[in-house]
Amino acid sequence: MGTGGIDIQEIAARLAATGSVLADGDGLGHMGGWGWGMAIFGLLFMTVVVLLIAWVIWSTTRRAEPGGRTPSRAVELLDERYARGELDRDQYLEQRADLER
Repeated sequence: MGTGGIDIQEIAARLAATGSVLADGDGLGHMGGWGWGMAIFGLLFMTVVVLLIAWVIWSTTRRAEPGGRTPSRAVELLDERYARGELDRDQYLEQRADLER
């Protein structure tokens, strides 16, 4: 057939020779057989990136005490009351010990 048209004979010859109309000369396609491997790798890579971003956000937003425990709201309120001077040191230490049990 002419320029710009579909040459049925060429398609039939390529299909007979390689088993695929889309195959390049080696029968593996235009990506050399790596099409699915690259797709899977891309999905795995994107998953790792998303998980890494989520982990960074999670680890930077949580507030932890030196022991690794997250302080409760009651301990935070107690700390604020002590900082404002509403409690003396003995009251603060006694109430904090009660809360940590």
